[in-house]
Amino acid sequence: MAEKQRFLDIWIVESDTVYKEVPFNVVTDWVQQGRLLENDQGKASGTKDWNLLGDMGEFRAYFHKPEPLRPQDPAEALEAVSLDVPVRRVREEEDDDVDMIPLIDVSLVLLVFFMLTATSVAVSTVVKTPEADYGLLADNPEALRIDIQLDPDGVVLYSLGVGKNRPEPEEANLQNVSAVLDRLKVRLDRAAGVDLVINADKDLKAKVARDLLIKLRAEPFRSKISVNYFGVSEAPPP
Repeated sequence: MAEKQRFLDIWIVESDTVYKEVPFNVVTDWVQQGRLLENDQGKASGTKDWNLLGDMGEFRAYFHKPEPLRPQDPAEALEAVSLDVPVRRVREEEDDDVDMIPLIDVSLVLLVFFMLTATSVAVSTVVKTPEADYGLLADNPEALRIDIQLDPDGVVLYSLGVGKNRPEPEEANLQNVSAVLDRLKVRLDRAAGVDLVINADKDLKAKVARDLLIKLRAEPFRSKISVNYFGVSEAPPP
C-alpha cells in the first residue's frame, strides 16, 4: 500500500510569502537548496499553528550547521597558546635611487665643449703667428683660411681650410703657392664674397706673405674675396 503524501504550508518570512500544500519532498529540496532558512515557518496543511522550520525535527537535519572549531590533530591541541602581541616593525624607508640622467647630460655637454675647444686650440696652434697688440680674425665660421708655416727643414708649406676646421688631406702641406691658389680657386667657384684669413708663421720671411697677397689682389680672386684678414696685425701708432 502506497504511503500517503504529506503537504505543508510554507511561510517565507523575508518576502512575507505563503505557499500552501507544498509536498514534503519539495520542502526538503528547498531547504537543501538554501531557499528556506531556519527562521522561515511551516505547518501541516489544514492546521493553524506555525512553527520555525529550524525547530521542526524533520527539517533540522537538512540545515547546514557550522562545525565548531577544533584542532587538526591532538598534538596541535596540546601546543601552548602564545599570548604575545606581534609587534609590527616599521620598515625603514629605502634611499631613493640617484637619478643619473642630469649627470649624464652635464657630462655630455662638457665632453662636447672640451672636444670643440681642443679642436680649435689644435688648429690655432698649428701656425706660430707673431705676437701683436691687436689681432684681426674673422668671426665668420665659413671663412676660408690659408696657413703658411715652415717644416723642420725650412720648406714653406701652404694649407687651405674652412673656419677653425683642420684642412682636408688633399689641401694640407702644399709645397708651392700655385697649388694652394688652385685649391682656393676651386672653392671660390662655388661661392662668392667670402672672407679669407691668412695665418703666417712668425719665422716666415715677409716676402712670402707679401707675394701671396699680391696674387690674391689679382683676378679671379679679387672680385670673389670680400675681406682679407691676417692672423695678427701691427699695433697702431701712438
